[in-house]
Amino acid sequence: MVLFGGRCDPFRCRVYRGTDRKTDPGSPTATSSEPILRRPHWTNVVSRLRLTGLVVHRQSMEITNVETVQLQYEMEEPWGLSRDREVGTRTAAIVVIDTDAGITGIGEGVGPEPYIVERIVEEKYAPRLVGEDPLDIEFLWQTLLTDDLYWDQKGQGVAAASGVDIALWDIAGKYYEEPVYRLLGGDAGGNGQLKAYASDLFWTDTDTMADRAAEYIDRGFAGVKTHLGRGIDADEERVAAIRDAIGDAALMVDMNCGYDRPEAFRAGQMLEEYDVYWYEEPLSPYNVDGLADLRRKLDVPIATGENEYTKWGFRELFEAGAVDYAMPDTMRCGGITEANKICTLAESFGVVCSPHCYTTGVGLAATMHVMAASPATQWLEFDPTDFPLYESLFASSLEVSDGQVSLPTDPGLGVQLDGATVDRYRLD
Repeated sequence: MVLFGGRCDPFRCRVYRGTDRKTDPGSPTATSSEPILRRPHWTNVVSRLRLTGLVVHRQSMEITNVETVQLQYEMEEPWGLSRDREVGTRTAAIVVIDTDAGITGIGEGVGPEPYIVERIVEEKYAPRLVGEDPLDIEFLWQTLLTDDLYWDQKGQGVAAASGVDIALWDIAGKYYEEPVYRLLGGDAGGNGQLKAYASDLFWTDTDTMADRAAEYIDRGFAGVKTHLGRGIDADEERVAAIRDAIGDAALMVDMNCGYDRPEAFRAGQMLEEYDVYWYEEPLSPYNVDGLADLRRKLDVPIATGENEYTKWGFRELFEAGAVDYAMPDTMRCGGITEANKICTLAESFGVVCSPHCYTTGVGLAATMHVMAASPATQWLEFDPTDFPLYESLFASSLEVSDGQVSLPTDPGLGVQLDGATVDRYRLD
């Protein structure tokens, strides 16, 4: 018997009762050749097969179409980031996969440029996917990312494949009528919720940042994250004000790769004085040795990974001792398939995973399913603003209370493409 995701997956098969588990239903010794169970509750399938002598014959399903929907939202005010950078729009590339069974999967790939993700998905990946069984998730992942002469080890190709992979898991969950996290192993935390921190404090004047931070703590979040990296004196002014505003709540600081190694070390020393929870992306993602050096010299934990790809990339970080909080982005690192493996790899190295997630509701849902199924994860990154492409994309209302976000209960990811929302924000 092959585990879920293979070409002989027992969870997607017609099931027959026989006198022996190895008995073919067409043989004279079989008691019946009529299907007695279809789409069984996946958590009980293995035990049922073992105890009742059921024989399985798989049903086929094929991918019929693959396309990408580009979305764009113009922000009222731009984000302020390190090194005087600003971002004024939020974009998304939503991958939609149709099947001959009438099941549609929805995913998201963060390139970040959606037009590049669209071209890779529709021109490079779609011809490989149409006609294939969408439940062969691992096989299709390998087909997209390991079958070429020239591999996409990192970057846009992996990001585009991430969107495809997430959509395939959405199809699988809908097929088995289960939330995706149950297919990955169930709720590792056991309480149906994820602890979240508010991620919105982009660079602006000090008072505004401190007031917003206090507001999020008042709403029940146990932690907030801010974006700095515009000079140590200006950074400290904001850190001090935010710390004063939020009291003992967790304060995460993201530098968005804003400093070189000497500056990052001095900034890290300053952050230690304010009991910062983690110090995120102080250096370029290329500077793994520098991250490891900072981690050895500083007491503030190092967080990084949103610009890293696949389990192989994260293995380099872990082996170098360069990270305390690994931050794989499910929409960039290789999808749910790869993010799940990265979490397992992190667990073996004793590293906590806190996945990066600042995207639409599709990406949020994918991240939640990965986190739910892993005992190595902590802190869901949550956007507390009124971003219109966030909670509106969930099939059922997202439950957020006292900084805890309830897991989706609908089959698959638990998301949908709301027609009015898509029409309003779609890029032609």
